[in-house]
Amino acid sequence: MSLKNLLSAPIIYSLFRGLVGNDKTRQLYVDQHIRAFEGARILDIGCGPGDMLNYLPEVRYTGFDISPDYIKSARRRFGNRAQFYCEAVGTGTTVPADTYDIVIAHGVLHHLNDQEALSLFQIAHSALVKAGRLVTFDGCYTSEQSILARFFLSQDRGKYVRTQYAYEQLAKKVFSDVHTTVRSDLIKLPYTHIVMECSK
Repeated sequence: MSLKNLLSAPIIYSLFRGLVGNDKTRQLYVDQHIRAFEGARILDIGCGPGDMLNYLPEVRYTGFDISPDYIKSARRRFGNRAQFYCEAVGTGTTVPADTYDIVIAHGVLHHLNDQEALSLFQIAHSALVKAGRLVTFDGCYTSEQSILARFFLSQDRGKYVRTQYAYEQLAKKVFSDVHTTVRSDLIKLPYTHIVMECSK
């Protein structure tokens, strides 16, 4: 069985993330980019097994994911402090408008083709309050990255790892204000990530 197939199991996915990352860098990412405040209304698109809740303050959290196994695991672990439901990103995705302070899409865009990614941006834009933000986090190709970093990106389960420019251009079709940060210090492997913060 391949690593890509193994990672579809919630417990293996969480263990793998624990091996390649650490709590300190995850908390750094949350504090510097998500910047959640007490009581914030957060929507997590592609929430997986809900691991993000380990790094957030007391918030009003809703997460959805396409995987029934991930949602089952998230409800078992965090059902007392969050809401989870199973749904895919698409034109039929139902999310209440003007409701959330922060929308998160952590490691999602590189699994979506351009049309699906545009649907995600549109869903997030609709869901956010006027001063809200979408924060995304994905692998990213750059001209400066090492051969090893490029190799690890090529092994990702996502088929749509993009360049910084390509991510930005997609986001700007929906959001008027897009700020990107490219980082290579967030996991133990040689790997390049892009964080996008998008505002209406």
